This record gives sequence, C-alpha cells and structure tokens, in this order.
Amino acid sequence: MNFKDIPECTEKCKSLTHGDIITAAISKRSISDAEICSYLNHICKNCEGVQDSAGRTALHVASSCGRLEVVRWLVQSRHADLNARDKESGYTALQRSMFYGKIHVAVELIKLGANISQLDHDSLLFLDHAMKDGMKPSLTDTDGELYAWGSNTNHVLGPQQSRTLPELFDGFYKEHPNECVQQICVDKFHSVIVASSGKVFSCGHGQGGRLGIGTQQTIVTPKLISFPENNQEPLLCINASISRDHSIFLMSDGSIFTCGLNTHHVLGIFPPPQELLVPRQIKHLDGIQGVCAQRYHSVAWSQNNLYTWGLNAGQLGHKLNNENGEKYVISPRIVKIINMNENTIKSVAGSDGATAVCTEKGDIYVLHEYQCRKIASRQLNVIQVSIVGGKLDSSLDKDLKTNVKSELKVLALTNTGNLLLWQESDPYLCRCIFTSNRAIIIRQMSINTNGVLLVTFDGEGFQGIIKPRKKIGPIGVQEKKSTKSPFHKFLDKEDCILVKLEKFPKIHRAISISSDSRGNDFCVIQAYPYTNYTFPEITPSDMQLNLKLLLEETDEYDILHDVTFKVEKRKFPVHRYIVASKCPYLEKIIENNNSNEPVVLPNINADIFEQCLMFLYTNTCDLLRIGELKNERLKNLCDKKIDNKNDTEIEKQVEVEKDVSAFEYYNKINPQQHKEKSPEIKAKNPVRMLHELSKKFKCVDLQNALSNLDMTKYTVKVKSGKLFKAKPIKFDMRSFPEHWDVVIKCRDDKIIKAHRCIMAARLEYFANMFSMRWGKSENCEITLPFPKSTALALLEYIYTDNLSGLENKEMEHLFRVLILADQLFVIRLKEQCEWLLTNLLTLKNATQILPFAHMYNAQNLKLCCIKFIVGNLAPFLESHALEELDEEILLDIAEVYFNVKHEISCRVITPYSTAVADEEISLVHTQNPVDLELEVEKSGKKSSQKRRSRTHKSSFSEKRTSESDNNLDSIIQFPDIPEVIQESKQTIELSDRVKAIMRAQNKLYDEDIKCNFEKIGKNDSGTSFDDFPELSSPPCNTAMGSLTKTPKNKVKMTKVSQKQRKRLSSQSDLNNPGSPVISESPKNPWKTITNVTSPQSTPDGKNLTCKWGMGDIISDEKKQKENLVKLKSKLLFYTQVEDKAIDDLHKFYNTENLSEEIILIERVSMGSIASPTWVPRNK
Repeated sequence: MNFKDIPECTEKCKSLTHGDIITAAISKRSISDAEICSYLNHICKNCEGVQDSAGRTALHVASSCGRLEVVRWLVQSRHADLNARDKESGYTALQRSMFYGKIHVAVELIKLGANISQLDHDSLLFLDHAMKDGMKPSLTDTDGELYAWGSNTNHVLGPQQSRTLPELFDGFYKEHPNECVQQICVDKFHSVIVASSGKVFSCGHGQGGRLGIGTQQTIVTPKLISFPENNQEPLLCINASISRDHSIFLMSDGSIFTCGLNTHHVLGIFPPPQELLVPRQIKHLDGIQGVCAQRYHSVAWSQNNLYTWGLNAGQLGHKLNNENGEKYVISPRIVKIINMNENTIKSVAGSDGATAVCTEKGDIYVLHEYQCRKIASRQLNVIQVSIVGGKLDSSLDKDLKTNVKSELKVLALTNTGNLLLWQESDPYLCRCIFTSNRAIIIRQMSINTNGVLLVTFDGEGFQGIIKPRKKIGPIGVQEKKSTKSPFHKFLDKEDCILVKLEKFPKIHRAISISSDSRGNDFCVIQAYPYTNYTFPEITPSDMQLNLKLLLEETDEYDILHDVTFKVEKRKFPVHRYIVASKCPYLEKIIENNNSNEPVVLPNINADIFEQCLMFLYTNTCDLLRIGELKNERLKNLCDKKIDNKNDTEIEKQVEVEKDVSAFEYYNKINPQQHKEKSPEIKAKNPVRMLHELSKKFKCVDLQNALSNLDMTKYTVKVKSGKLFKAKPIKFDMRSFPEHWDVVIKCRDDKIIKAHRCIMAARLEYFANMFSMRWGKSENCEITLPFPKSTALALLEYIYTDNLSGLENKEMEHLFRVLILADQLFVIRLKEQCEWLLTNLLTLKNATQILPFAHMYNAQNLKLCCIKFIVGNLAPFLESHALEELDEEILLDIAEVYFNVKHEISCRVITPYSTAVADEEISLVHTQNPVDLELEVEKSGKKSSQKRRSRTHKSSFSEKRTSESDNNLDSIIQFPDIPEVIQESKQTIELSDRVKAIMRAQNKLYDEDIKCNFEKIGKNDSGTSFDDFPELSSPPCNTAMGSLTKTPKNKVKMTKVSQKQRKRLSSQSDLNNPGSPVISESPKNPWKTITNVTSPQSTPDGKNLTCKWGMGDIISDEKKQKENLVKLKSKLLFYTQVEDKAIDDLHKFYNTENLSEEIILIERVSMGSIASPTWVPRNK
C-alpha cells in the first residue's frame, strides 16, 4: 500500500479506512509491538479512537491479540478510551482480552483503570466470561467448603464479626481442617453443620439444649455432637433440620434423634420432657427418608407416609379435637388427609405456619389452616419445593397473637432450572423470570421472608427479590387474554412473576445455599477449588546407588573410611557407622580390635564377604537377584569343589611332624575312620555359603532374604512361596553418637552432629567438601546459613530418603528446605518439597507460591500453581490477586490458559490478507520510531502510584545482617571461606560511571563530618556525572584564583520552564568573564550537599566557557525521564531481592571482620531522576 493513497487526517479522524488499516496491521504476528506503535502513530493522528468497519478500535484488537506494549502505549500515551465497546458484542477491551484468553493483558487493563462492572450485550461482566469458560461444579458434588456472611448477632456463624462478603468459615476449619461440609442449617440462635463423614457440629446459644452437646452455654466455635453408640455399626448423620428452639437429626439407619426445648412438644418424645440437652431417639419410626423442623411443629417422612407432631394450629394436617382439648400432638402421627397409597413423596418443606409436600406424580399439597390444598397437578419435573409464611390458629397459644404474620409462598424448582411460585394473594402457579437478560439455570434454591436464594449450574449465587405482578386491566383486556392458549399464557411476561436478581460476590463454585428464616445470616457450600493438574512423578530414589558407589569407590587411601577388614588376602575398607547400624556382630569385633591394624576375619571366603558388605550397604546383592549370575567371581567360586561335610568352606589343615613315615602316620589314625568311605564331592553353593555367613554374623535381614533362595548351575531360584521383599534403606542419624565425626553449625547458633560417610555418599557437595578440606581430621565443622529445623530436614532426607516429617510442617519451612535443596542440587528433595507445597495450594497462597517457584526454578511447582490459577481464574481476578505478579509470570499463565482451554484455543484473530507489508511497517519504524518508555512516562496513570510509592522505599544500608528465619533466599556459606578475606591481586577495569560512583562514596567515608556539614572535595582527575552544572546554574566562568581552597556548595535548584531553558541555552553562547560564581547557602543545613564543580580555567588565566549545549541538556532530560520510568516500573519484590542479595554478599565476604580493606556493597546509582508530573487522562 502506498502512503500517498492514505488521506490526510486530523486528531478527530473517524476514517473507516484508517481503522481497517490499523486493525490489519495489529493482527500481524511477525511485527514487534514497538514497530506497530510507530506505524499507528504515523498512519493516523487519531489511531487510538478510530474504528474499523466492524466497530473495533486499535485497543480492542491489540487486547484480543495479546499485544501488551501496544495496549500500554495506546492507554498511557495516546489516552485511548478503556471502556469503549465494540459494535458487534458490546465488548470492552477488558472483556475482549478475557474472551480471547489474554490474561496478562486483562490484568494490565485492570491496573490501568478499566471498568470491571461494565456489561456487554449479553449482560455479562468480564468475570462472567472467565466463569463461562472455566470449570463448573459437578452434578455429583454434594460436599465442599463452607462460606458464611451476615449479621451474626447470635454467633451462629462462629466467632467472627458481621460480614458483608462471603468468607471461609474459619472458626470451623481451624478446629476441624479435614472435614467436608455436606449440609448447613442456620436459624436465629444456632447453626448445625453436617459433615460428609457423618459427624455433626453445632454452635450458638445453647439455652434449652438446642445445641445437643450437653450444655446450655453459648458455644462460639462449632463443637461435635455425640450420639448413643450402636453395637452393630456406628451411627452417622445424613441429614439435619433445626428451628429456633430445637434440632432434629436423621441417622444412616433411618432413626431420628431430637434435642432442645419442648415447649410445644416438638421433640416427639413420650412422655414429653421439658428439654433435652443431648439427642434422644424417637421410637417406633422406621424407614425415614427426611426430616423438617419448625418452631411449632416437626415433620418426618418415609416413602409413603408423612408424620407430623407439635402444636396443632392448622399446619399439621390433623383435625383439631376441641372436645378433648388436645391442642398438641406429642408423638409422630401419620397425616391421613393426603392419600399416599398409590403415590410416593418426593420432597417436603415446612414453615412456621404451613407444610408443603411434593409427590412423584407432580402433585403439590399445602397443609394450612386445618386444610390440605392442592396447588399444582401433574408437575412431573418439579424436584424441590420451599415454603415460607402462613397463618396459625392464634386462639391456641398466646405467643401466636404477637407473631408477625407473613404471606404464604411456595417456591418450586424444576429439573430444567426454572422457578415456579405460588402465593396466597395470587393463587396460581406462575413462572418466574429474572431482571437479567442472560440465561440463568437454577440448581438449588431457598426462600425466606426477604426473598429467594439461588444457586446456578455455573456455581454462581444470587439473591432475588420477588416483584408483585401487575394488576389485571379492564374487562376487554381480560377477554382478550382469555383467548390465549395455556402455552402462550405460560410464556407471556404479564403472566409471569419478575424476580430482581443481585449476584453474590466471591461465589464461583456454589453447590447449595441457605439462610435463616428472616434472611439475616447466609451460608453457602462451595466445591473445593478445582485442581485440574497432576504432579509429575518424583525422581526415583538413588540412595541404593549412592551407597553402592560409596562401597565400590572406597579404597585404603580414602579419607572417609574408618575401619578395614582383612579377609583371606583382600582388604575391605568400610565405614564403621554403616556396619554398626546393620551388623552389631561386626561392631563388637571392631571394638575388640584396639589396634589400628586391619580387622582379620579368618575362615571366610572373600567373595562371599564382599556380597555381605554389599547387602549391609544397599539391602541387596548379586546373590539376591533371581536369574543367572553375572558376577564372574561368584561363577568361579561355583566351579570349585568342596567337601560335603565342610559346606561352610572351612578347610581342615593337619600338621605332620617331621621325620615321621607314612606307615606310622596312618597307624595313628582311628581304624574305623580309615575304613570309612571317602566323602562325596560337590560344587560350592554361594547362596548357602552367604546364608551360613549371615547366621554367623547374626544378620537377620540377610537370613530372611536368603531363606527362600537356592542356586543351581549359576542360576538363583526361588524355592517356594513369595520372594522376600527387602526393606527400604534407612539410617538413624541419632544412633551411634560415638561415631559422629562432623558438626553442622546453623544460622541460629545451634549445632547438629552427623556422620560424614552418609553425607558424602548422598550429596556430591559434601563429598567434595570432605575430600578436599579436612582429610583425616576428626573434628569437622561446616556452616549452613539456615535454621536448625531446615538442616534437620536435609539430614532426614540424607539418612532416610524421604520427608515424612514435613507433611505437617508450615509452608515457610518447606520454602527454606526447597531453597537449601536447590542450592545443594538435591533434585529429589526439591521435587518432594514441590509436591508437598502443591498439596498446600489454596486460593490465598497460590499467588505467593508461584513467584517463589519461578525464582527458584521449581518447574513442577510452578506449572501446578499456574494450572491451579487457570482452573480457578474467576476468584483470582475478582480478588485482584494477579496484579502483584510479574509480567513474565502472567505471560506463562496466559499461555497455559490458552493451551488448556480448547474453546479458548479456537478464538484466534488470524492475520488479515489486506494487511500492509512487513517491510513498510519496519520502514516507518526506522524513519519515525516511537520510544515506548518515553511515551509511557508522559502519562499520569493512577494505577502506578501505588507501585511507585513502594519502589521508592529502596534501602541503601550497608553491612546489614538478618538472622530471621524468614530469609528464604540465603546463599550457601561455603566453609572454605576464611574469616578474613585476602585482598585480590587482580585489578578489574571499571567504567567511568562506576568510578565516579566509587569516588563519591570514598568522599563520604574519608571526610570528617563537621557541625556545619561543609566539605572540601578532593581533586580527582576525572569528572563524574554529578560534577556537571545543573540547568538553573549560571553559565558564568570563574577565575583561576577562585579555584583555590574555597569550599563550593551546591546551589539549590528550582524548576525551569521551557522558555527559561531556551533563554539559558542562548545565553550559554555568550561569555561573561567578569561575573563571579555566587553560591547560595543551603536551606536545609542538616542535609549533606554535593559539591558543585566550577568551570576550569586555562593556565594563562583565560576563562573557559561551559561545555554544555542545548543538545546535552535535552539528552540529560531524556535520561532523567528514562530513569523515572524504570523506577516506576520496578516492583517491590525486586527491591526486596536486592536487599537480601546485599545482606548475603556481606556475609559471603565477611565485611564485618575485615581489617585491611573496605568492601562496599550497594546498588548501582541510576543517576538523576526526573520529577513526576501529572498528565490528564483524556485529551
């Protein structure tokens, strides 16, 4: 495309041609963001606001394509409208970034100030897009985590204060962290929690025994309710229901237990007690499927029978017997007014004044005012009913006269997710429609006097307010409506009931929701956070290989071995601790050998003894492997013949005296022995020989391993049964303290003693350390800059090859162990820590663990964290937790999100065929480049103010040491570092900038501080950046005589406008030799002022002019702005890392104990920084 063909435009350009060109250019994939920005800036003066033919702006397309730098440039430099919507779907840039899976762009747009509550044409928020594309609760999920909020006036929600947003029920999970909540019941004075394990917990006011825990005191945190034990099987609660004064529990065997006040005989116990502090069973009830408790009555039902008892004020379904004056039904009684002979009960609900019953045939009955009303017929798709309100017979009890009467309402839920409502004032079963234009499919519902509570199949939670229907119009309109069919009446909005919905925040995985009768306290059960990840397999254990190599590579000149066995003519250098741990018999032999000579073991085959040692080290050997032998020494041993009577390989030697004839010798032998036949000769059996040797050495594990093995013709076989399974290799660090030969000094000045042989065998780090430094010294001491608990975890892994003791440890402790494993290159230990940390992932700590895993290259942990965030993206976006993550991590999250979600991976804007060529865009960028950093600096975005305030808190303190255990990224302090570090002989060439910085620091350290804080600078040969004059300093010259010992003070600078800069630059060309430098005294005498270097003079006395021109001043201003942009974009996390690095370098170089040299460790100065300026967001 030729640029000449593009028409000229102004700042108010609305050309669709420009919009199409911009959209096509942004869609290209081979062009960088900087090139795109240069091209947009060149092609149109209103590139941020012009729309293409589809109604999209450049910000819309850049957000959809994931061009983060382009988005920043458009918003911060070009001040593009963040909340502009496209014409097709009404999506903003934020919604489009979520729709196309560009998480990093969405987070950046939120930080830039995008409106997160703006709806699109489908009435969806940007969070709704994340929810729609995310995972949803399974239909089989019935238990999960409990969240609560509300007034909590009676501590029914635990010890916390009133809350307006759903929060995790901390009071319950602190005492019962492993329980899964299956049901929650909330009422005015108490609440009951039913766990999936069958346990029941309660809290609140205990007056009358409503809590069921044997006390009437107030219980703030949920306590376990105990039920009578059953000899056959434990009683497990599967359902519960509570009212204001009592509680009912349905057990797994169909029995019912009740407790609480019995003022209105609601407990169903005969004879009726006044109250029950602990649950008691109601007798003569079997096969119960559900229970329901209300203030004046109780309900239970089986498949074909409905039972009610309590105050008979019209809601029980029993006729009032005025003759006998019985106003109470003490024991459960079957309701006969409903014929259940050919029908079964599907659902039952109750309120204080009525009872609703839904049958399998779709009939809905209401027991109210001593009548049974049938409010619906053949509603086969109804799966749940809920009821509120009703009127009771006030003549039976004085309390009924003071109660506030409410309208009777029955709410029904169908299997298609629709709501049907029946009201006493409008006695028709009407369909409910919602004020939201989006489709809402209900999964579970509940009704109270203030409205309805809904849970959708997407896991959302809503609160609805029922709006009254419009009154019916004139008679002519009624006749017109009466001509409609029932189907059209069902769909007519005028015949429907409008429900105004309000979405609950922080609810994304809801399964069920409930509240008290007045709607003051709410509880919701949410499915556990989605863990759609699998941790990779941990690297197999190499402990057996490590110990095998330790045994094989040990020789007589090895510095680690401490004892040598001599068997036959071979010597076996071994490690006493390992031998003592596995074979106490050999340990006693070693103790009896007081000399330093090798321990001689007579009458033992060397090859067999070698196999025994191999088993002591590795719990296996060549003779325990089923199949043909591969050891040539053992094969040669099998070829040798031995006496049958001497199967233990002990050869009998007889000494013959000299000068004795053969005749005399044989005459001395027993004649009977002489007559015996010669013994049978057979081949040696190494398996049997090793078995006999294990008996001799009292090695029980080796005996058990060989007891079922035999060998024939070089092949090891199993006799019968199963093969013996060897135990994992484990050593006890605390055993045999007499063999401790190394001391580990921890950061908290605590020491740990261990064995060098195990440490050297398991870790190459310690093997190199012990082999090069100490030699055969007995007292070895090494230093680990970690607390004792961390060092003990490392030693536990070294000795046992597992981390069983870390499963219940805190997350910070696992962090330190992982850091230590990463620094010592212990891969398996690092993977085990990653696996343990993966099991601790929650919605609160995932964004804390992820940067840690990224920093220490814990790839498995990092991938699991990212997948955890991707699976639960909506709550992370709503809580703004992703805004603290680095851009690199956000890019990784976006990449995984795009690859994991198949529906997202299909949403890609492909490059346009009409797009301009890459060469033309590159040419524009070359000729008219746009510096993104300088352009971004011009903006005054509010979102960066918080970050800027954090990054300014950088610390330049020196020689700091941190002894806190929270210092997670300490560098290993090698023991070879001496206390005083010698001065290095090598010289390092430094840049002029670094030299200037060092000279400035030398001045601060060398010069004495006086009361007036005036200093005389040294005459350095070079000049640093700070020596140049400021913008507002006069461009005058100074005579040579004025350059003597006169101290120079820095002039207090003021802000210079653009006109003043031009005036100064024009005056800088004119020399005024007669004007001396006028120095002002500093206004702040307590601040150290850097000296101002005066212009130098020539030897002949002529003054030199200032060398700074207009170009130098402009370049200096650009540099200052660049430094300001870098400082604003620097995260607090990196500043903390630098602080820790400074501390670690101080420790590494031992700067506190140096006497012959001074080592300064600090950040490299960025130079002058421009003052922040405010720029309006809109043009």
